Amino acid sequence: MDLDTLRYGSFQQLGEAITDWQQMTKQLADLKKDAEENLKAKADKADWAGLNATVTREFVDKTATEFADAHTQADSITKILSDTHGELVSYQTQLNNAVDRCAKKHLTVVDTGDGTFVVTQNTRPDWASDPSGKTDTTSQQDIDALRTEIEHILSKATESDSSAAKVLQLLVDQAEYGFSDAAYTDRDSAAKAVAAADRLAKILARDPGDVTDTELDELNTTLAQYKNDPLFAEKFATDVGPKRTMEFYASLVDDAQFAVNPRSREGLSDAQKERMKLVEDFEKQLGMTLATASHSDSDKMQTWKSDAINLGGQNVRPNGENPVYGFQVMSNLMRNGEYRTDFLHDYGDHLIAYEKSHTSDEYGGLQRRVTRKDVLFWDHSGQWEQLHYGDANDAGRDPMTGFMEALGHNSDASTQFFNEGDNFDYLTDKREWPEDYAGEHAKTVAGYDSLGHALESATTGAPYDAHPPTLHRDADTARVAEKVVALYGRDAEYKGHDQVGLSGAQLMHKQRGISDSLGKIGAAYIDDIDWAMDHDADKSLYAVDNGGRSSLGERAHFDAKGLGVTKFLSTLGQDPLAYTEVGQAQQVYSTSLVDAHPPTVDAQGHVHSVQAETAVRTGSEVQGTLDKARAEQIRAHGQAMDEAYNKAIDARMDRQKMVVGAVTGGMFSLVPEAETGLAATVIPIVSDQTSEVTGTLIERNLDAYTEAQHRDNSEQYHAEGNQVFEHGFKASMQPGYSVLDRADHDSRWTRDTYQTLSNALISAHQDGYSSGSQLQEDVGQLPSSEG
Repeated sequence: MDLDTLRYGSFQQLGEAITDWQQMTKQLADLKKDAEENLKAKADKADWAGLNATVTREFVDKTATEFADAHTQADSITKILSDTHGELVSYQTQLNNAVDRCAKKHLTVVDTGDGTFVVTQNTRPDWASDPSGKTDTTSQQDIDALRTEIEHILSKATESDSSAAKVLQLLVDQAEYGFSDAAYTDRDSAAKAVAAADRLAKILARDPGDVTDTELDELNTTLAQYKNDPLFAEKFATDVGPKRTMEFYASLVDDAQFAVNPRSREGLSDAQKERMKLVEDFEKQLGMTLATASHSDSDKMQTWKSDAINLGGQNVRPNGENPVYGFQVMSNLMRNGEYRTDFLHDYGDHLIAYEKSHTSDEYGGLQRRVTRKDVLFWDHSGQWEQLHYGDANDAGRDPMTGFMEALGHNSDASTQFFNEGDNFDYLTDKREWPEDYAGEHAKTVAGYDSLGHALESATTGAPYDAHPPTLHRDADTARVAEKVVALYGRDAEYKGHDQVGLSGAQLMHKQRGISDSLGKIGAAYIDDIDWAMDHDADKSLYAVDNGGRSSLGERAHFDAKGLGVTKFLSTLGQDPLAYTEVGQAQQVYSTSLVDAHPPTVDAQGHVHSVQAETAVRTGSEVQGTLDKARAEQIRAHGQAMDEAYNKAIDARMDRQKMVVGAVTGGMFSLVPEAETGLAATVIPIVSDQTSEVTGTLIERNLDAYTEAQHRDNSEQYHAEGNQVFEHGFKASMQPGYSVLDRADHDSRWTRDTYQTLSNALISAHQDGYSSGSQLQEDVGQLPSSEG
């Protein structure tokens, strides 16, 4: 900044602009409040159907979000301008004071342009006759000090002005259309973020092998500090560029640095362990930073995303011992953070297209015969680098695993992706997921686990690991849920006597790691499962409450007449984790249902309990189906399978003691303590009741249900499945018992009316449980040979 620009500059117009921005911010705050509390609130409560239920509500949501973003951006701009104005006025005052002191010392400060100036001495004609012998009044030391002071003031003013301009430009560029949600309280915080991005970008320009543990730790710490900062994320990502980002990561994670002598019994050294932890953390922090950057609409980030996708099929470590491809690196980085929907969509399309075009047969032996058919590019025999650390079942070589994790964290992207083309069929049924193991103790295939996470996100309308857990179901999420139920409830396919297609149960057992997600999906749609068991009738008890959705049209319509929902439950019943998830979900939902539709007795002593009977009957039918499938699986695989079910139930009992039963927004969530590493389960409930009362009742019934399911393994006949029915039968009546307990303590119920109610509920329970068991025997899945 030139000296005269600061010295004589008028900041009145800037002050007036700030006042205008302050007034605009206040007006936008009012519009934001009105949009949220009036426009959006009414749309959320409206019972719309057809296009209104989808297009109009989506438009209203986006409009309300735009008002919020407009306020956020205006507030940030106001604060940055105000902060900069205050600093420049202060620097102007400091400069004028310094120039005044120069004049008093007979010095003149002259602007020489281009940010330079000179300090000259004022001479007097009588200096030669001065008796002191001095030729001036100011020492060179004073001149240098004043020059340095002025240089410092101009430097700070220049930094304030230029950094504000840079930050404001980055802020405005965040959104191509509309407004950005990037929020800053002052210029300094935004400028520091940009400066930190510059500093870290320089580290990534170096050879990763030369980056010390201390520097890597500093890199991780700074990325963790700014990973959610939009300006930092975009500046860092674009300064480094996608190619250099991939090259740096591919070299940094080189598994040669973690090699151990096969004869050594010591394993990794302490230094290797420390480096591995730092590398593992770098993947997380870098991935989350790039996720934030992906939401920017700036031209630079649009180019970045396009280039990142185009690098997918290129070897980004050409000088390494083994190739590392762009898709492999980017997918590992995608494991953490929420990447932008359109970027994930384009990335996924290109990844699948690349896989399909590069899938080929593998040959071996002297005669070069086909040893494996249709092998994924990433699964061909040979040397591949380990690109992910921290999971024994996941070496990070299969890029689809990381991409599934990315979809699992972005529900809009996952729902959209699984509803397009043949993506669902390809990923769930046609693709042969490799065993991408990194250790000897892997029990599941990481890809199937991540596929399950993506399906959870796509069906629940929320990230699979959302905290607090949420449920946002609509017509699009229901379409994915319908596909899941149909696929995992299908029959085996035969041509003649030869089986040519897996049954749903066989597919679940093959996909080791997906069963818990299938159980959670079943839990999230337990109301629609019950509705299917009641034949999807419009006048059904289960059609009264849509579970937060605007109409019956937004609900999942499972194949009730074709008994597909029974077959799906049959599949889940064969797995301990899925069995437990759905069994408890049914308890929660049935309890909320009988609480919302309790039986009554009129003045003439007539008992009205049809709705409570329906709830008990259907809930028992679901439990009966699950129990029959469980018993058959135990009979097929003996004591080991029985113990697996008991361990799942025991784990749930331990978990139950740590559960926060939260009844909010028409759902009940089972939230384990964070250190358990377990994900939450979200269950819809009928929500027209007092949350505290309903939550207490649900928790009490869950405790009783779990206790009823818990069995002593010591008795030999458990392996034959006999007690599965005894305990399951008792457990499934728990909602009915809670109704009877209330009636027993209510003076309006006489002994006769109570007995009538008891007989009706017991009969409904018996009919439902027997029907479910019989349906499983008639049309359910056969016990899997894989167990």
